Amino acid sequence: MELAHSNRIFFDETSHSYLLDDEKLLMGVTELIRKHNLGGVDYSGIPAATLRKAAEEGTAIHKELQDYENGVTIFASELIDEYKKLNLKFVESESPVSDFEMVASAIDMVYEGSAPDKAILVDIKCTQKYHRRYLEWQLGIYKTLFERQNPGIKVEGLFCLHIDKKTRKIKGFYPVEGVSETEVDALLQAERDGLFYVDENDAPNADLVLENDELQAYIEQASKIAELKAAIKQIEEGLKAYDERLLAYMADNNLDEMAAPGGVFKRKASYTQTRVDSAKLQKTWPAVYEKCVKVVSVAASVSFKPNK
Repeated sequence: MELAHSNRIFFDETSHSYLLDDEKLLMGVTELIRKHNLGGVDYSGIPAATLRKAAEEGTAIHKELQDYENGVTIFASELIDEYKKLNLKFVESESPVSDFEMVASAIDMVYEGSAPDKAILVDIKCTQKYHRRYLEWQLGIYKTLFERQNPGIKVEGLFCLHIDKKTRKIKGFYPVEGVSETEVDALLQAERDGLFYVDENDAPNADLVLENDELQAYIEQASKIAELKAAIKQIEEGLKAYDERLLAYMADNNLDEMAAPGGVFKRKASYTQTRVDSAKLQKTWPAVYEKCVKVVSVAASVSFKPNK
């Protein structure tokens, strides 16, 4: 996989800023997200020294993984051993992307996907919490800029590599549902027009209640249940034609049972049920309906709908 690079974008390590054509200062994706208060991440109440230390620790972890992938000699570590188990096909670290107008940034890691023209974009996070919506914006913007800069490559996966900076262990490798290209363009247009972008699709993160490992376990199990239900439905659809043939034969021959290896087919004859048309009753005799209606309490519940 060959990625497109432009000599129009220059990164100044001293000021940690991007320049377009050596003259125009561009904002980073992080700066853009925070400017419009997207993702619900607020570090305003944390002392500067604490933030600086956390940033230094995070940078060291980023560098360790990137040095490993770029062939720089490093000492063996448990983090690298865990990272190897992900079996990712490395392409590039700190991969620069830009809209060549307002924004430029660097994607932590780019990997090859299921084919040479498919890419996986990964952001490394060493924060205590996994901030879902923030990552959806960050990686969604990366995806849009990356695909426009590399028109022959499609991004097939967005992930967050979440690392505990204290233990230097991987907490999770989480798939991220990036915001759509339409949302990215709307944000860029708002910035272009000097307007504040309002994220109408934002919702509180479930990590306010569940820890990251608990949340991931829930999502994995709920997704598995959804897959099993879909598989069961497909199998039932496949058996329907057999059921119809068996039922027709048993009805024609007045049979209640038929033997088969490992079990017995049983026929249930058709029958009628008596039900009250509540809508008609309410319209015709509203007073009677009010006397007969019964209010039943349904317990509160929560469900999970996996992203497509």
